Amino acid sequence: MTDSLERPLSSPTVLGGRYLLGERIGEGGSALVYRARDTHLEREVAVKILHDYVVPADRVRFEREIRTLAHLEHPGVVSIHDIGHDGEGRLYFIMQILEGGAFHLLGPLEDSPEMLERFFRASLGVIDTLEYLHASNLIHRDLTPHNILLGKDGQPRVMDFGLVYLSEGTRDLTRSGYTLGTPHYMAPEQAKGLSIGSFSDIYAFGAVMYRATTGAVLFEADNDQSVLFQHVYETPPAPEVRNPALPAIVSSLVLDFLEKLPEKRPGTGAGARNLLEQTRSRTWIEHSAGQYRGGRARSGVQPGGPAHPARLEQYWETALGGEVSWPAAVTGGRDLLTIGTRDGRLHLLEHSGPIRVSLSAADEVTAPATFEPDALIYASWDGVVRCLHPQTLEERWTFKAKAEVTAAPTRWGNRVMVAARDGFLYALNLESGLLEWSFKAGGPLTASPLMWSHTVILADESGWIQALEARGGKALWKVKLETVNATPAIARLESAQLEEDGENAAMLLIPCWSGELSALRLERKGPFVFPAADPLEWTYDLEGELWASPAVYEGTVYAASWSGVLHALTLEDAEDVWALDLGSRVTSSPVVSGAFLYVATEEGRVAVVDREAGRIVWERQFEVGVQATPLVQNGVLYVAFMDGTVRAFREL
Repeated sequence: MTDSLERPLSSPTVLGGRYLLGERIGEGGSALVYRARDTHLEREVAVKILHDYVVPADRVRFEREIRTLAHLEHPGVVSIHDIGHDGEGRLYFIMQILEGGAFHLLGPLEDSPEMLERFFRASLGVIDTLEYLHASNLIHRDLTPHNILLGKDGQPRVMDFGLVYLSEGTRDLTRSGYTLGTPHYMAPEQAKGLSIGSFSDIYAFGAVMYRATTGAVLFEADNDQSVLFQHVYETPPAPEVRNPALPAIVSSLVLDFLEKLPEKRPGTGAGARNLLEQTRSRTWIEHSAGQYRGGRARSGVQPGGPAHPARLEQYWETALGGEVSWPAAVTGGRDLLTIGTRDGRLHLLEHSGPIRVSLSAADEVTAPATFEPDALIYASWDGVVRCLHPQTLEERWTFKAKAEVTAAPTRWGNRVMVAARDGFLYALNLESGLLEWSFKAGGPLTASPLMWSHTVILADESGWIQALEARGGKALWKVKLETVNATPAIARLESAQLEEDGENAAMLLIPCWSGELSALRLERKGPFVFPAADPLEWTYDLEGELWASPAVYEGTVYAASWSGVLHALTLEDAEDVWALDLGSRVTSSPVVSGAFLYVATEEGRVAVVDREAGRIVWERQFEVGVQATPLVQNGVLYVAFMDGTVRAFREL
């Protein structure tokens, strides 16, 4: 039977003389949720109204939710403002409205510091809320992505307390032969009707994180009983298998929450928080500095910069003995830094300055190395790609491309994407170095392959922007622009957080050699991304050749060209935020870390810029210029100069 609120209305519906009903924004088994306007306080609220016809048990759950919310005071729990009955006697309550979307819209996660940090921050907020509930002897027992909503500030609020269980009370809401909860997010012990506890909510949140990290539910089946069976008996696919863009350590974190036996999970809020914080810290160290722009650093963001860069002082310098030229970049791991030189060597430096080893190649090493916990990969101008064990430095495999390789190898799951100057893209198996597939682009490839979702994006010197399926190399689409030498950047649009279908949108920023920075709007369709119907969102003329990749963070694009002017533009429409004249040509790509932007010029000027104000907070002038992209890591700024001198700056 249809609720009267769903029938055509001859006049606006007002509840309690003050709440003007708007559109319906949600529906559950026992209630409808509407957007409403509180006409007394002039604010937007949400109204949850009991259905016309509900069984007694559903009414009990609805009333329990009201009582529970009325007694909870925590910033991570959705607030209740008022209760009442409508004109037909149906019970309703008024709560805060949350505009940031459901928790799973944080993903599917890409391996970029910005997205990962947003995920960790929100996850820690949920754990803090669960710890509060559990300390109050309450078990939520129905955590789902849609029961964890994000505010505009990105902070999560837990809602839907209709199944809340008083852990020291009775099981009056459990009927024989019937298990309450949502099957896709239900802990094994809950599925079997056994005793539940805080560890059950931890498992449910693990299933929520699985959905956010991969874009897929933990288990799929034709019916609820089959889903519950899998929760109890089946091993879930690792999140990194579903989403190869996900760092392995984040995949492992989610699986820890999903252990079948409660005692193997981080069963308390404190334990879960420690695990999340440790994983976040490792992600910063291992997964932001070790790969150049085409991979996880595709947005130019490097967490862990100096807290007070105005206090930076040089504390060591090391001579490499060979020139460092574009498109080189300093990359780094936990223990070592890497930088290549034109005399055919890749140098590995201690963070304290000494060279630990110099690896040889038969030709120039100008392509940035990919340096990760499980692999060190570097290429040279003769087309040889080498993969070494990162600790022992023993060679695991080599691969010979048909032409020069000047672009950084890009990691995606168990594949390494290598672009060559004859236009070929090679997808190599990370473990063996064997060729899995190859693709011929429209022109020479000097920009690194760019990964987003399950899509690899190429920009070539003939001006073609092409996209392929990352697993098999099948062509998806192409767009013609202008010559591209620098690696594009990509960033998710914040407005995508509101899309209920989870198909988020992103902006692809193309640095054309002519000086025009173009933005293409991309949309996720399933696991792949495609251009929007009218993809070119904007073009901005930087008035100088573009050899540097743009950086993008929190809705702002930072780009500089040979004109020497550093620009800050809004991501969505290229409105000017500020412009700063650096006085000389810029070839190295700007780096964002926290509130600051790190830039260097070919005339030897190294500067730190307040990224909101466009004001220089620290700078040094050197006699030798910079073409290599700097590295910011663990509070230190590392800069490689064209004469092969590497300098480190930190707060002293």
